[in-house]
Amino acid sequence: MKRFFIILLILNFSCQIIDRPEKAPSFIKIDDFQFSISNNNQGTSSEKITDAWIYVNGNLEGAYELPATIPLHYEGVKDLSIYPGIKRNGISADRKKYPFYRQFDTTINLISDSILTLQPTTEYDEQLFFWIEDFEDPQHKFETHTTSQVDINIIESPLNELFEGDAGIITMDSADYYCEFRTNELDFNSFPKNLNIPAYIEMNYANNYPFTIGILHKDASVPSYQKFPLITLVPTYENEVSWNKTYLYIPDATNFFTSATEFDLFISATNENSVNDIKILLDNFKVIFRQ
Repeated sequence: MKRFFIILLILNFSCQIIDRPEKAPSFIKIDDFQFSISNNNQGTSSEKITDAWIYVNGNLEGAYELPATIPLHYEGVKDLSIYPGIKRNGISADRKKYPFYRQFDTTINLISDSILTLQPTTEYDEQLFFWIEDFEDPQHKFETHTTSQVDINIIESPLNELFEGDAGIITMDSADYYCEFRTNELDFNSFPKNLNIPAYIEMNYANNYPFTIGILHKDASVPSYQKFPLITLVPTYENEVSWNKTYLYIPDATNFFTSATEFDLFISATNENSVNDIKILLDNFKVIFRQ
């Protein structure tokens, strides 16, 4: 019995030597990304970067919703890359690195149990195509379809309802059943049809009634445009105007139409219940893809 007790003591002592406490991780703290545009052809500097994708020495450490204090099990000088992340199509379960924002690269000295605060910056990547409607000119680029009972108008007041400068507005009352507006852009015929090749719509919007954004498509066998809804956006407010921004993934629709030779976009709303005082506000509408 005594010999067995001694063996147990030896084993216990050995485990204490082997199972040493792990060192505390190093931490980086990121509140948000600072985004800027590099030229006026890129439109507004509005963004909705929600996440940071963290790479240390080229290894993915995780994606974190901002603001965040992020543990890293490294010490010493390391290469750090931080990629801006978004909620694609506004869906929390579909978080992606935004392919048109540049990553933030730096070298940091990580110290165990210490917090290093970072302010990552980003801007648009090079060689991108931009189509922009910011509603700052007297005429906008959307065409009212023949089936539409209302138009898009441009407003410059009241200021408490605007986002940045002027905005486009769609209003409907109980007598207006349907509205539809379309683009007419040859450049959109270059939309990628491969689900893995990115193309996005960025826009700011405020609405008290659902509206739809979709793809128009046609090919040699179909003489007129066919409509395919991309997303229906739920209201952002009931009483006081509240703005949101979204990133809509165009190939979610175009990948179904590999034979299409022409593409455009449409915006529509159907007032099925004869609702009064419908208001849909739009600003900083961008279409972006690689040239």
